[in-house]
Amino acid sequence: MIGRVKGRVHASEGNVLLIDVGGLSYEVEVPTGAVAEAGAEVECFTHLVARDDGMTLFGFRSLAERRLFRVLIKVGGVGPKLALTLLSSLSPAALAECIANQDTGLLAKVPGIGKKTAQRIALELKDRLGELPVTGGDPMPQGAAAQAVAALVALGWRPAEARAAVRAADGDADTTEDLIRAALKRMAGAKGNEPAPAGSAPAHAGTPQ
Repeated sequence: MIGRVKGRVHASEGNVLLIDVGGLSYEVEVPTGAVAEAGAEVECFTHLVARDDGMTLFGFRSLAERRLFRVLIKVGGVGPKLALTLLSSLSPAALAECIANQDTGLLAKVPGIGKKTAQRIALELKDRLGELPVTGGDPMPQGAAAQAVAALVALGWRPAEARAAVRAADGDADTTEDLIRAALKRMAGAKGNEPAPAGSAPAHAGTPQ
């Protein structure tokens, strides 16, 4: 079992990092907030998923985040990929709050999670709140902010830049679309050019029409 990977990022594509460790390279899928650029030194606590069609190594910024991932994949209908998406959209504390309040509306806003899956997650984890770590990793945007960050990352912005811009623009917008536009305007003004991609970015990245 591979429990931890610490090394230098050789390359990144989307939320997949290729991490060099002592002459070997590990391909690790991480939450959006843990994406790093080539050359960065990283440490991931890992969970290995082995299936008939291959093995996938998932990496997390903290043991708490990994514990939460392991709780999530025990929920019916929530596989490793969907659990990773949840951790990319909600912090451990925010997810625990959703479960405590049975807030299926916010859960259903996470990409790939519909109303029924959100209800199942809230119901199955209701009696397991004590198992949910509420710390670990940097705070992640929630609700409309999380959707705005995901949209900016899809346009080619680095996750850290996208989160910072969304936080800065939060008071300037009433809807997710307005928030995206306001964040893009702030980032464009700060850099004076097109987004710098974390790997490869669309050539048309810019303010949505």
